[in-house]
Amino acid sequence: MTGLLCHPDRVTHPVTGAELVLLRAWPRRDGHVLLEFATPSGERLAGQWFADPVRWAEVAAATRGGVDVPARGVVLQPDGADRRLAALAGLVARPGSRLLVHRPERRAVVRLDGDGGRCYAKVLRPGADAALAGRLAALAVALRGVAEMPRPLALPLGDGVLAQSELPGPTLYEAAASPDPSSGPLSGLLAGWERLGVALRRLHGTPPGAVAVTATHDAADEEAVTTRWLRAAAASGLLPPVDVAALLMSLRSGAPGPAGLLHRDLHDKQAVLQPSGRLGLLDLDTVAAGERALDVANVLVHLELRVAQRALTPSLARSARAAFLAGLDPDDATLARVPAYERATRLRLAGVYAFRPRWRELSRALLAAASP
Repeated sequence: MTGLLCHPDRVTHPVTGAELVLLRAWPRRDGHVLLEFATPSGERLAGQWFADPVRWAEVAAATRGGVDVPARGVVLQPDGADRRLAALAGLVARPGSRLLVHRPERRAVVRLDGDGGRCYAKVLRPGADAALAGRLAALAVALRGVAEMPRPLALPLGDGVLAQSELPGPTLYEAAASPDPSSGPLSGLLAGWERLGVALRRLHGTPPGAVAVTATHDAADEEAVTTRWLRAAAASGLLPPVDVAALLMSLRSGAPGPAGLLHRDLHDKQAVLQPSGRLGLLDLDTVAAGERALDVANVLVHLELRVAQRALTPSLARSARAAFLAGLDPDDATLARVPAYERATRLRLAGVYAFRPRWRELSRALLAAASP
């Protein structure tokens, strides 16, 4: 990689000698990046990179179970080692557990298999789980009849841990990427996309107060998120610097469209085709009130992204788009704001995918597509 703030794409494990390959990364502040590596056996291994050796030394010393790579400015965090997520290492050590997601010091997801079946444990900072559990329970009631959500489980897993039931079935992404889409008729897959539109219409129509949601996310917030990603990518030498404010002028200056309760990260990996035929929805942790067009644009641009990633054919993407919009049945005022949010989404994803080495060429294409 090039750039002044340069986290490594490859690291040699100082104990095992294994080469670790970077899968994705999340820039936090100047000179600090969260990392997710792949091991030679296909497991995922979290870590952090610091440009400042003093900050690196502080975190390395405080991370019990961490593995230091001082020459690269990296602290590896195997087996759930984490100075902030106190319960994580104990969960990972349980028989039958599998660490699925670990964003150091922020959140993690552990799959637990036991006599009582399979469940998933979301690990958050201590104290954050109780409020989230109540909010998700209220959302499940609001979406009843159009989408199912994982059920909170009363399991004694520790402070900061939210246990949830499994939603069986492939995601829309997995179903479309299989040789025989959805392991059944193509109409079943497109019906899933239509159900996603129906579910989003219900979510958008849910009053935030009814589900104890006080957070908001408006056009200025979306511009700020996009700007942070693109500035971080430019600082790391991954993308050229761009004038985000100029590119998003239509988003900022246009009259806001209809508001609703937003998922904020809705795409084909968040929707599950259950064996019952019902739709499941995942990761509603960051719901907020904002313009409905944001969610719509995020779904539509992710369909474009899947075509570029060769996970969908252009024909299937067009059919999925049509089915989703048919289920959503958006009003004209929402549709009028979708192009501005689509540009913002392409720019934001350009920043996100710049930190995924496999997709850096795609990242540059997304940036070009959003630039005049």
